[in-house]
Amino acid sequence: MTKINFYVFSGAMGGGKSTVLSRLRDFGIHCVPEPAREILAEQRLIKAMGVPEKNADLFSMLMLSRSIHNYYENSSVEESVIFDRGIPDMIAYARLFMLDETSYRNAAKEFRYNTTVFYFPAWEEIYTTDSERKMSFEDAKAFGVVVRSIYEKFGYRILEVPRFSVEGRVQFIMDNIANQ
Repeated sequence: MTKINFYVFSGAMGGGKSTVLSRLRDFGIHCVPEPAREILAEQRLIKAMGVPEKNADLFSMLMLSRSIHNYYENSSVEESVIFDRGIPDMIAYARLFMLDETSYRNAAKEFRYNTTVFYFPAWEEIYTTDSERKMSFEDAKAFGVVVRSIYEKFGYRILEVPRFSVEGRVQFIMDNIANQ
């Protein structure tokens, strides 16, 4: 199933995806948050096992399941929908945790987005760690490279988001969606 009105933000961790997504939401754009942060918050709140340091396989499957749920949940939306990470990103998480990638690859083949993926490269000047993001900048950058290669292998066109101000990035994305 391919949804041409579904766009993906992908790239390095800490590259500014969530900040730009939040600003787009202010403009009335339909946006779907990143599954990793939601799963981490939920699992930690209930002191459950679905966090990478306790059970990376469970954490990854919960993210995949949430990603598929988000895809289905937005299937009837006719305007543009922007996802903070798509199902192909879950392959990169499986690879990061050295898990079997089969289910993640199958899902990425089944649930397709617009062929244009907005790629946020690593940007050291804005990179920060927090209670959920504990990766070094170098590791986050490497993760972004892996994610990009996965999208390319699945036939997506990578559109690198320039290192503009948040407003400039928002305008860049809105212009590119309008021109599709």
